[in-house]
Amino acid sequence: MGAVYNSLERQKLDAPKCHPNTRVAVIQRLIDWIIGDIAFAALILWLYGAAGAGKSAIAQTLAERCATQGSLLATFFFWKSAAERNNIDRFAATIAYQAVRVIPELRLLIEDAIESDPMVFHHSVDTQLNKLLLEPLQRLQSEGFDFRNCPFVIIIDGLDECQDDPIQSSLIKSLATAFLRSPLRIRILIASRPEIHLQTTFNSPSIEPHLSRLALSGEYSPDEDIRQFLEDSFETMRQEHPLASRIPPSWPGPEILREITQKSSGQFIFA
Repeated sequence: MGAVYNSLERQKLDAPKCHPNTRVAVIQRLIDWIIGDIAFAALILWLYGAAGAGKSAIAQTLAERCATQGSLLATFFFWKSAAERNNIDRFAATIAYQAVRVIPELRLLIEDAIESDPMVFHHSVDTQLNKLLLEPLQRLQSEGFDFRNCPFVIIIDGLDECQDDPIQSSLIKSLATAFLRSPLRIRILIASRPEIHLQTTFNSPSIEPHLSRLALSGEYSPDEDIRQFLEDSFETMRQEHPLASRIPPSWPGPEILREITQKSSGQFIFA
């Protein structure tokens, strides 16, 4: 498992971070869901919105906050242009690897699972999740480990950037099959674009009763996030560009920042 990367550490620069004074409602609602204050029965939450709406920024900000609070079990950020992150080959192993970093007591149990079945990494995602994570967690619980005060969450971002449609739907079903039957209360956040095949999968009778949805729309305006992102980026240019000495301190000016923010129309991808 040493070759498996830590996806939280590797993806910190992939998306602009949410400004701390905005998107408070979104982040707080997600935190309330994780700790069980709202939608207690919903073990899966689907955060969806158009490309560039800020899903990754929210997922990253939430992951960092949960890591600080000790409630982040693992993350996986899909990215279609990265060979090791546009498929599910390393998904279960990466989740298990990060879980060990959070709960060190899992290490020996997972190593036992690998020794008893060296071909486990070639099995289906369902089997890998069961052998590498769920069964070790359940065994740890049976040995007296108290999970009652550990509202763990697994954060999965960019699911729509994983390989093809059937594999995306299959992963959702695998996660539901594995975690909905587990006695442990582990929440799963999935962020993606609202693709039709994903909507269909989430609407299935086996998943929908355990699902909560959160749409990124005009209700949660990202304009302040975008303005702050632009301001920080231009400040970096003024300090680090090879021709920084020739850039006026006031560049590009508040009017230009306002114009670019307005033209972004709520889309981080434009900014």
